[in-house]
Amino acid sequence: MMIDVAEFNGPALLMRVRGRINVLTADVFEIDALRTVADSDRDVIVDASEVSYVSTAGLRVFLLLSRELSQRGRGFHIFGLLPHIYRVFQIIGFDRVIPIHPDIDSALAAIEGRG
Repeated sequence: MMIDVAEFNGPALLMRVRGRINVLTADVFEIDALRTVADSDRDVIVDASEVSYVSTAGLRVFLLLSRELSQRGRGFHIFGLLPHIYRVFQIIGFDRVIPIHPDIDSALAAIEGRG
């Protein structure tokens, strides 16, 4: 599992997450992701298009990030979930808590339209 961070000139920080997020990698994902969002005053968009698996430990990290950013008045958006992972997010109701988008353009549009 790996996280890359790229800043836009606009309202968001882009965090690219790759690989499997499971019990072995979730702690590292949590530490790296929380460190990343702590250093920014922008909303966060996660590119999850290269995430092949998410365990319950990984799901907990996504929820933790969403709550942390919400407490700071910032948005948290995910795009690019593979269909089998998106289905898990739907089944457990994360799609009602975390905005999930098909692509980066719709995630950016949602942030910019939030005003």
